[in-house]
Amino acid sequence: MTDPKVSAGGAPATTRVGPSSTAAAPAIRVGPATGSRRRARLVIKHIDPWTAMKVTFVTSLAILVVGVVAVAIVYAVLGGMGVWDQLNNFVNEVSPTTTPQALHNPFSASRVITIAAALGAINVIILTALATLGAAIYNLIADLVGGIEVTLGEP
Repeated sequence: MTDPKVSAGGAPATTRVGPSSTAAAPAIRVGPATGSRRRARLVIKHIDPWTAMKVTFVTSLAILVVGVVAVAIVYAVLGGMGVWDQLNNFVNEVSPTTTPQALHNPFSASRVITIAAALGAINVIILTALATLGAAIYNLIADLVGGIEVTLGEP
Protein backbone atom coordinates (compact mmCIF):
# COMPACT_ATOMS: atom_id res chain seq x y z
CA MET A 1 0.00 0.00 0.00
CA THR A 2 1.37 3.46 -0.88
CA ASP A 3 1.44 6.45 1.35
CA PRO A 4 -1.20 8.97 0.18
CA LYS A 5 1.28 11.83 0.69
CA VAL A 6 3.84 10.36 -1.72
CA SER A 7 3.17 10.24 -5.44
CA ALA A 8 3.83 7.21 -7.61
CA GLY A 9 7.27 8.56 -8.61
CA GLY A 10 8.40 8.87 -5.02
CA ALA A 11 8.19 12.66 -4.88
CA PRO A 12 6.04 14.26 -2.19
CA ALA A 13 2.52 14.97 -3.37
CA THR A 14 1.28 18.56 -3.37
CA THR A 15 -2.08 19.45 -2.00
CA ARG A 16 -3.97 22.67 -2.57
CA VAL A 17 -5.67 24.45 0.25
CA GLY A 18 -8.73 26.51 -0.48
CA PRO A 19 -12.27 26.36 -1.68
CA SER A 20 -11.42 24.57 -4.93
CA SER A 21 -8.34 22.62 -5.79
CA THR A 22 -8.71 23.53 -9.50
CA ALA A 23 -9.09 27.31 -9.03
CA ALA A 24 -6.20 29.43 -10.28
CA ALA A 25 -4.19 31.35 -7.75
CA PRO A 26 -4.72 35.12 -7.82
CA ALA A 27 -2.05 37.02 -9.76
CA ILE A 28 0.34 38.95 -7.59
CA ARG A 29 1.66 42.13 -9.17
CA VAL A 30 5.19 43.03 -8.21
CA GLY A 31 6.32 46.56 -8.99
CA PRO A 32 4.99 50.07 -8.69
CA ALA A 33 1.42 50.74 -7.62
CA THR A 34 -1.33 50.49 -10.18
CA GLY A 35 -1.55 53.60 -12.33
CA SER A 36 1.99 54.83 -11.75
CA ARG A 37 4.59 54.23 -14.41
CA ARG A 38 8.31 54.67 -14.39
CA ARG A 39 9.66 57.74 -16.12
CA ALA A 40 13.17 58.83 -16.89
CA ARG A 41 14.14 62.43 -17.55
CA LEU A 42 17.20 62.78 -19.74
CA VAL A 43 19.00 65.77 -21.16
CA ILE A 44 20.66 65.76 -24.59
CA LYS A 45 23.75 67.86 -23.97
CA HIS A 46 25.95 66.92 -26.94
CA ILE A 47 25.59 65.63 -30.49
CA ASP A 48 28.80 64.45 -32.09
CA PRO A 49 29.15 66.35 -35.40
CA TRP A 50 31.17 63.50 -36.96
CA THR A 51 28.41 61.00 -36.18
CA ALA A 52 25.74 63.39 -37.44
CA MET A 53 27.71 63.79 -40.66
CA LYS A 54 28.09 60.04 -41.19
CA VAL A 55 24.44 59.26 -40.50
CA THR A 56 23.21 62.11 -42.70
CA PHE A 57 25.59 61.16 -45.52
CA VAL A 58 24.39 57.55 -45.58
CA THR A 59 20.75 58.62 -45.35
CA SER A 60 21.23 61.13 -48.15
CA LEU A 61 22.87 58.49 -50.34
CA ALA A 62 19.89 56.20 -49.77
CA ILE A 63 17.56 59.07 -50.75
CA LEU A 64 19.71 59.67 -53.85
CA VAL A 65 19.43 56.04 -54.97
CA VAL A 66 15.68 55.93 -54.33
CA GLY A 67 15.22 59.23 -56.18
CA VAL A 68 17.18 58.16 -59.26
CA VAL A 69 15.36 54.82 -59.41
CA ALA A 70 12.02 56.60 -59.04
CA VAL A 71 12.89 59.03 -61.85
CA ALA A 72 13.92 56.12 -64.09
CA ILE A 73 10.65 54.29 -63.38
CA VAL A 74 8.52 57.39 -64.01
CA TYR A 75 10.51 58.10 -67.19
CA ALA A 76 9.93 54.54 -68.42
CA VAL A 77 6.19 54.68 -67.67
CA LEU A 78 5.77 58.06 -69.36
CA GLY A 79 7.94 56.87 -72.25
CA GLY A 80 5.66 53.87 -72.71
CA MET A 81 2.73 56.28 -72.93
CA GLY A 82 4.54 58.34 -75.58
CA VAL A 83 4.77 61.52 -73.53
CA TRP A 84 8.49 62.09 -74.17
CA ASP A 85 8.14 61.63 -77.94
CA GLN A 86 5.37 64.22 -78.02
CA LEU A 87 7.41 66.65 -75.90
CA ASN A 88 10.51 66.19 -78.05
CA ASN A 89 8.48 66.71 -81.24
CA PHE A 90 6.89 69.86 -79.75
CA VAL A 91 10.31 71.26 -78.77
CA ASN A 92 11.70 70.50 -82.24
CA GLU A 93 8.75 72.29 -83.90
CA VAL A 94 8.99 75.34 -81.67
CA SER A 95 12.78 75.72 -81.63
CA PRO A 96 14.47 77.67 -84.42
CA THR A 97 16.28 75.80 -87.17
CA THR A 98 19.60 77.18 -85.93
CA THR A 99 19.33 75.24 -82.65
CA PRO A 100 22.33 72.94 -82.09
CA GLN A 101 21.74 69.24 -82.68
CA ALA A 102 22.32 68.47 -78.97
CA LEU A 103 19.09 70.28 -78.06
CA HIS A 104 16.84 68.46 -80.53
CA ASN A 105 15.95 65.74 -78.00
CA PRO A 106 16.00 67.53 -74.64
CA PHE A 107 14.04 64.77 -72.86
CA SER A 108 16.22 61.75 -73.55
CA ALA A 109 16.53 59.08 -70.85
CA SER A 110 20.22 59.66 -70.27
CA ARG A 111 19.75 63.41 -69.90
CA VAL A 112 16.79 63.16 -67.48
CA ILE A 113 18.46 60.52 -65.28
CA THR A 114 21.78 62.41 -65.32
CA ILE A 115 20.04 65.60 -64.18
CA ALA A 116 18.23 63.66 -61.44
CA ALA A 117 21.53 62.14 -60.28
CA ALA A 118 23.28 65.53 -60.33
CA LEU A 119 20.52 67.16 -58.29
CA GLY A 120 20.62 64.21 -55.89
CA ALA A 121 24.40 64.56 -55.48
CA ILE A 122 24.01 68.26 -54.73
CA ASN A 123 21.31 67.31 -52.21
CA VAL A 124 23.71 64.83 -50.53
CA ILE A 125 26.38 67.51 -50.15
CA ILE A 126 23.98 70.19 -48.87
CA LEU A 127 22.15 67.90 -46.40
CA THR A 128 25.40 66.49 -45.02
CA ALA A 129 26.88 69.95 -44.55
CA LEU A 130 23.71 71.31 -42.94
CA ALA A 131 23.38 68.39 -40.52
CA THR A 132 27.01 68.69 -39.46
CA LEU A 133 26.68 72.44 -39.02
CA GLY A 134 23.40 71.96 -37.17
CA ALA A 135 25.03 69.52 -34.72
CA ALA A 136 27.87 71.96 -34.05
CA ILE A 137 25.46 74.86 -33.52
CA TYR A 138 23.30 72.71 -31.23
CA ASN A 139 26.37 71.89 -29.11
CA LEU A 140 27.15 75.60 -28.72
CA ILE A 141 23.58 76.42 -27.74
CA ALA A 142 23.34 73.40 -25.40
CA ASP A 143 26.42 74.66 -23.55
CA LEU A 144 24.57 77.93 -22.91
CA VAL A 145 21.09 76.69 -22.02
CA GLY A 146 21.68 73.10 -20.92
CA GLY A 147 20.33 71.05 -23.80
CA ILE A 148 16.98 69.49 -24.58
CA GLU A 149 15.18 67.64 -21.80
CA VAL A 150 13.46 64.42 -22.86
CA THR A 151 11.11 62.38 -20.67
CA LEU A 152 10.96 58.67 -21.41
CA GLY A 153 8.15 56.58 -19.99
CA GLU A 154 6.73 53.10 -20.14
CA PRO A 155 3.67 52.60 -22.31
